[in-house]
Amino acid sequence: MTHTEFFAQVKKGEIARAYLFEGEEEYVKERALETLRQKLLPEGLEALNETMLQNPAAAQLIECAEMVPVMAEKRLVVANECAYVAKAAGDSDGAERLTKYLDALPETTCIVFYVKGLADGRKKLSQALKKKAAAVRFDPLTDAELNKWIAGQFRPLGKTIAPQTAMQLTFTSGRELMLLSQEIKKLAAFVGERTEITPADVERAATRTAECTVFQMVDALVAGKAAEAFRLLAVLLENGEARIGVLAMIARQYRNMLYYKLSREAGMPEPEIARQIGVPPFAVRRLADQARRESAQALKEKLDLCVDTDYAIKSGRMRDDAALERAMMRLCQRAQ
Repeated sequence: MTHTEFFAQVKKGEIARAYLFEGEEEYVKERALETLRQKLLPEGLEALNETMLQNPAAAQLIECAEMVPVMAEKRLVVANECAYVAKAAGDSDGAERLTKYLDALPETTCIVFYVKGLADGRKKLSQALKKKAAAVRFDPLTDAELNKWIAGQFRPLGKTIAPQTAMQLTFTSGRELMLLSQEIKKLAAFVGERTEITPADVERAATRTAECTVFQMVDALVAGKAAEAFRLLAVLLENGEARIGVLAMIARQYRNMLYYKLSREAGMPEPEIARQIGVPPFAVRRLADQARRESAQALKEKLDLCVDTDYAIKSGRMRDDAALERAMMRLCQRAQ
């Protein structure tokens, strides 16, 4: 099931005896476990009715599951990174024993097999949990889900944010929910008594990812503003980005500009271009502004320059610092 279906079931009081929590969205996964805690564990008795285990053996896990809850209807047993479902070595006898035990799991226990990332779907216990229990897949949020989540995080803080501004926030600060939650609190404090979060607020206060900073750097390169481009490069390097990685992001931006240019000439609508290259609509509009300043041939030459520079670094013909700075200067000169 999806995380949305899981939360809906728990809200209705429908609790499975065993869960498999897997997927790449760790923040929502942690919130799901906390939701189970709040639903199952009486206040003040949490420590008596929850057991957290790290890669437990089958015997230990079964022993904890058989314990009787204290002044509660159920116990919660969390098996973190259990080798019988995670991508790690586990003994076959233990896996067989736990697979059979799923049918005998007492009504007074809820076991959560908690895996960072994806479980190993080849393992017998993983397959059994997906058939006999409740497997919850925590995939990254879609754009619509992410916008709704951001608005929901601002609501208790007394703030509102438009969908387009929420998309700007994710473009600026990334899609990792733990970091986004910190940015949301920071923005709420930044605007003070004002209730609406505006695009200008995001521009002024939100922390930028490397990809967003490179986007701004390419703005400067396209405009021929060398000083601004190199200032942004210094920011990236101070934040630990490697020069070869920065070059790859610059090349990707020029590739996107060329794709936009050719696609628009072929009649493709902007929303479809946004979907194809994986950027939000407002970012496509900024990409369009960049692409309009150059011909398709000029963009191709700049992309070729990035590719040739990458080869020069990887083949050992040039040092990465000299090669990147030389490429950036040539990109600025061609813009003038």
